[in-house]
Amino acid sequence: MDKFPHLKFSEKLVGRARFNNNRGGTHPTTEDNKRNRQGHSEDLLDITTKLNTDWTSHISERDSLHLAPLNEEIKPIFLQINPDLFADVNFDLQSLGIEIISEEENGFIIGASMDDLRSLSEKINLFAENKRGGGKIADLWQIIDGNREDWKPQHILSPSLFKKWSTIDDSIVYEVEVSIAFDKPIRVTLNPESSRYDSQFAKYEDLVKERMNKMFERQDDFEDFIKFYNGKLISDIIELEDSFGCQISITGKGLKDLVVNYPYVFEVSEVEQVSGITGTDTGTFDFDLEILPPVSDAPEVGIIDSGIMEGHKFLVSAIKKEKSKSYVHGDSSVDDKVENGGHGTKVAGAVLYPNGISHLSGVYQLPCFVRNLRVLNSENELEHQFPAELMQKIVNENLDCKIFNLSICSKIPYRKKHMSLWAAMLDKLIHEKKVLFIAASGNITRKVINHYITNDIEYPHYLSMPYCRLANPAQSSFSIVVGSINHLSLDTEDWKSIGDENEVAPYSRIGSGIWGHIKPDVVEYGGGMQISKNGLNRISNKDTSIELLRSGGRAFNKESVGTSFATPKVTHIVAELLKLYKDEDINLIRALLVQGARLPNEFFYHPTKLSIQHFGYGVPSLRRVTENTEHRITFYNTNVIKAEEGQIYSLKIPQELREQGDEYKILIEVTLAYTAKNRRTRQKTKSYFSTWLEWKSSNLFDTYEEFKDRTLSELEGEKIETYERSNGGTIQWKIRERSSWGEVEEISRNKSSLQKDWVILNSYDLPEELHFAIVAHKGWDLYKEPIPYAITVSIEILGADIPIYESIRIENEVELPIET
Repeated sequence: MDKFPHLKFSEKLVGRARFNNNRGGTHPTTEDNKRNRQGHSEDLLDITTKLNTDWTSHISERDSLHLAPLNEEIKPIFLQINPDLFADVNFDLQSLGIEIISEEENGFIIGASMDDLRSLSEKINLFAENKRGGGKIADLWQIIDGNREDWKPQHILSPSLFKKWSTIDDSIVYEVEVSIAFDKPIRVTLNPESSRYDSQFAKYEDLVKERMNKMFERQDDFEDFIKFYNGKLISDIIELEDSFGCQISITGKGLKDLVVNYPYVFEVSEVEQVSGITGTDTGTFDFDLEILPPVSDAPEVGIIDSGIMEGHKFLVSAIKKEKSKSYVHGDSSVDDKVENGGHGTKVAGAVLYPNGISHLSGVYQLPCFVRNLRVLNSENELEHQFPAELMQKIVNENLDCKIFNLSICSKIPYRKKHMSLWAAMLDKLIHEKKVLFIAASGNITRKVINHYITNDIEYPHYLSMPYCRLANPAQSSFSIVVGSINHLSLDTEDWKSIGDENEVAPYSRIGSGIWGHIKPDVVEYGGGMQISKNGLNRISNKDTSIELLRSGGRAFNKESVGTSFATPKVTHIVAELLKLYKDEDINLIRALLVQGARLPNEFFYHPTKLSIQHFGYGVPSLRRVTENTEHRITFYNTNVIKAEEGQIYSLKIPQELREQGDEYKILIEVTLAYTAKNRRTRQKTKSYFSTWLEWKSSNLFDTYEEFKDRTLSELEGEKIETYERSNGGTIQWKIRERSSWGEVEEISRNKSSLQKDWVILNSYDLPEELHFAIVAHKGWDLYKEPIPYAITVSIEILGADIPIYESIRIENEVELPIET
């Protein structure tokens, strides 16, 4: 047992959370509509009449144009509502007979009228007459009176496909990824403590069956539509909470009709190319080392990659060959066939030997097993063109594997509007199957780097260009996303490293993630690049590579760089954590990983927006992640929480650490990690998650009662006195819960599912007790299903050789675990 283990602490109090509901006044445009009821209503009715006429005419012409049959009563509609309404994540337009197909920017919505616009017209008339039932029309700012061929493609197509839209040939068969909305939430309240629970649950089960049948009906309708154009599914259908997606082949004529006229489609994109990344040989080492297999109950890491050279003398003891599997179509081999030393072999080696081989001597016990899950062909490309389906299949067929290393990604940056199917599937699997993906942020090629530098966009400025943002699926909310950082500085007569030691690697794609998520989560040393000094801008990694195993020929050498190889170094740490916390929720692994990460150089003391985009929460230290010292102590808990609930944790600070006569710098770090159900048709974090969490801390001068009152409004019927104001002393956390509050501009920790923050205080400013609250905000899940989370708190004394572990442990009456 570690001498200074992480300690588990329990929640102190649970109650109903208090929320600030100051949403301001009514929007001026809405007020104008109320003052102009007749004019606003007439404008809307004129457009609905025109839409009905145009759609009826279009339906009557479809047969003669040899287009697939469509329901005349269900029509696409494009409208703009008051954007403030999206503050309520359960907002819908069902009362207007409209299903929301996709949330767009600035209040625009792609919708489908399900009843020939009858309900909408009725509500408009009620609004005009100032009668009950028409109030929502004031927030309906406009209905777009435009040709669907004008507005639908630009909102539904991926940027690359939209550029090619005018050249789509009716007779050519295209392969695309399609997303179809299915916004049919089950609206019933389940309260286990109610006397009517049995009837509530029976109603709930009936609604689940009804929803499932309607989902199948929509899937059948979609398949019938594409079959009319000799289209077919080339993947399974992937289902999420509010949509389903698949890859299809379809003629250009059918693709145009699907995008312009099919009412439920919200995203169509080209099939992305996915690959791993390799380098070139630069030297060799070799020697004898005695390798011991992992302990029998060590975790097994799934290496989703190009296969592994399973007979490799440094790998063979870590592989259970009977569990290896190829997912490459038509090729059952699990060998790593990629040239120049393989890719999956290098990745697997970096999991087992994160710091290389050549420094080792004597006996080395492997830390974990690796499972060979081959998905890339000999060209290092993913032939399976629907990664979301593949990830689901891999997890379902390897349920005894809890960690998956994903050093593969798209060759292009993620799209910013909707979470991709691939990333959303990773999030779904992590939440539902309790697994964890550690994913690469993606690489920028030498050719692209050379292009930027040649055009006077120097390092690191080119990393902020749109093309250099994270590659799909690195925007995944719950995956641990890993970027790369330089491990050395180089400056010779002929070469100079692109960036110095502990600066972002020149090829590493950067954040932020989608909707302001803090991504990458962490960075590791994946090697660097060097540029010639002769003015020719030759780029190489000859002297800046890291040491990796390789398949074929030499056992290992320094030959490659990339986020592909930074990622397995983090996977190694995750595997070590899983050994310690086999029975805890996967969120504890996520939380402890970033709890032990630290920004490099002065960014630890003064983080900036750019440093967070480059490094996320920084470089994780295996020691900080897994253990403590005399000078550092970490507390944790895993729990579940329901929407609109709050849970409070407290830590006492020993008096000797708070003495006024002494001045020590005390670092306090807090991390919250959670997962939840997800949906795709809406935008922003709060609409993506079924429930979203945040953590709050007490102020320096708060009493427990003050913090409790500010955080919890109800507590099992107990009346809580109201305190008008706090006593001040707000803790100045580095990032903060709002982007305008902290030291880091435009970054908020609350937008992410992995929320770390830290502060450095003078010892004499510490309060007697620190309090932390986990607050669950209502999302789109109407049943308030409990969601899992983990909370970690560390206290460390900086720059002084004063032991604090034991005194804080004793002050909080936590017993050390007994070694068995």
